[in-house]
Amino acid sequence: MASGSFESTTGTNLEIGCEWSSTADTAANSSSVRVRVYLKHYQIYAAALGGSYVRAGEATSYFTAAASSSASGLQKTYIADKSFTVAHSADGSKSVQISAGWVFNGTYNGHYIGTLTASDTAVLDRIPRASSFSAPSSVTLGAQSSVTVAAASSSYRHRLVMTVGSATSSTQTVSGSTISFTPPASLASGATSSAKPLGTLTLETYSGQTKIGEKVKNCYFVIPSNSTFRPTFSFSLTPSSTSSLVLGAGILAAGLSSATLTVTSPAAKYSAGIASAVITFGTKKVTGATLRTGLITSPGTYSYSAKVTDTRGISATTSGSVTVLPYSAPYPDAPEARRCDANGDASDTGSYLSITSGVVSSSLGGRNAASLSYAVTTRSGTAVTGGALTAGQTSIVAASLSPTASYVCTITASDTAGQSTVYRVTIPTSKVDVHLKDASLRLGGYVERAGFECDWDARFGGDVYLSGDAVSDFVTSCGVSGIWTWRKYSSGAAECFGTVPAATYALSSSYGAFYRSSTVSGEALNSVAYPQGLFIAPPTVTATAARSNASVLLCERSAGSASASPNYYIIYPSLPASGSVDAGIHVAARGRWK
Repeated sequence: MASGSFESTTGTNLEIGCEWSSTADTAANSSSVRVRVYLKHYQIYAAALGGSYVRAGEATSYFTAAASSSASGLQKTYIADKSFTVAHSADGSKSVQISAGWVFNGTYNGHYIGTLTASDTAVLDRIPRASSFSAPSSVTLGAQSSVTVAAASSSYRHRLVMTVGSATSSTQTVSGSTISFTPPASLASGATSSAKPLGTLTLETYSGQTKIGEKVKNCYFVIPSNSTFRPTFSFSLTPSSTSSLVLGAGILAAGLSSATLTVTSPAAKYSAGIASAVITFGTKKVTGATLRTGLITSPGTYSYSAKVTDTRGISATTSGSVTVLPYSAPYPDAPEARRCDANGDASDTGSYLSITSGVVSSSLGGRNAASLSYAVTTRSGTAVTGGALTAGQTSIVAASLSPTASYVCTITASDTAGQSTVYRVTIPTSKVDVHLKDASLRLGGYVERAGFECDWDARFGGDVYLSGDAVSDFVTSCGVSGIWTWRKYSSGAAECFGTVPAATYALSSSYGAFYRSSTVSGEALNSVAYPQGLFIAPPTVTATAARSNASVLLCERSAGSASASPNYYIIYPSLPASGSVDAGIHVAARGRWK
């Protein structure tokens, strides 16, 4: 309680004075100020006149008071007792002007006095307000932290309020100098675009049940990248293949398989959104929910992953690996077919056929089996006979071959993966130096069709013409193997051509206005094996993008070899929003087989 007094100094032996005291109301941040007004005088006679007052700050209370005394000594007479409510400043301090005036309108001790007045400034007791506190500059959601409280009063209790955006959480109201708290995960819903949003810590100060003030500090709220806050999603790798064996076994085989990797049901937590999904397979990378590998042409172990990032920048990743088994189409190994007699002995005039071949195939982990078969047709394509062969064994076939006709023996290697390769052998007529028939001539064999034929190696001093055109070369064998269609020529030239199915290729490296696919092996076109034994040296290769947009270019990144094609980069003149481009690859290789 604060108190004080003051009085006038008129020098007339008639003075007015005030005695004041104050009682604080902490909850209301105000004080009740009591002012008692008195007169100091000797003998006096004064009527009760209106207009006398007591004032505290802006508040005024009027009163009427008379004074009458015949005593000769100095006396003290109380003429008013008034109370006022005075509001304190926000910090609890207050100084207030107190004054009093008594209307006399008379002469005392030879002096005329109209209104006797006195005033002074009363300094009231400071009312304790909001407590101060120290706090960390950042806290982590889900992790315990604490603040230190410098209480303005030992009787006060405090509560800590955490605010991030529109999300709030608070502790219980407690006493003591330390408040321990754990920011809940729910505060993350107040910040959807940052993993370290700026929020506030507010210390509320209570007197009893009444809040009397608060102090606020800025604080960063760290949203950790753990399972509580990481986005969720489902991720699948779905293989596909034209081979029912490969598809049914759930495996991947080079040259037969492709895969689709898909992110589904991505969901962010605590009001965040999904910003991006990135899928990788080997060296391919796509920003989006789906990656299609296209035909996987090289065996090996491929790593894959999916990364989903929310609008706070928090990511969730899942990864794995898958093995692509080596595979190439089966082919006859050292095939041979010739005329023979019933005992299998070579005979130029034999009506039997001796067929021998091995088979080379890919095991696909023991799942794939290869077989051999043969078919004999006339030169015009009429079927003669056919059946199965046992690899590595010689079959003697009673083909009823006429010595005056030639035949074609087709040896086919097939496997349960659904691929096959054929090898054709021409079985000539029985040998005869010259045969003339129906105005047709054949050297080395029997006439089978009109015109001139020669079964011998021929050397001419001049050109040879067919229908007026000079003949320079001709196909000696051809076939289909995997993606390739191939041919061998009499001159020793060889060629193959095929198409690598469309796939998605990530664009990364920038060179001015152009973008290039990844610099590591596996982009655009992996090295694809050529048909077995087709080239004796690296061929000349041409590759073009099979895409309607002509701006897709290819750039060779390796020279390849006699057994496999080069690798290629994708070159693109801009960076699409997806960060990738789809393209198939047409490939043609030309070289020599002898």
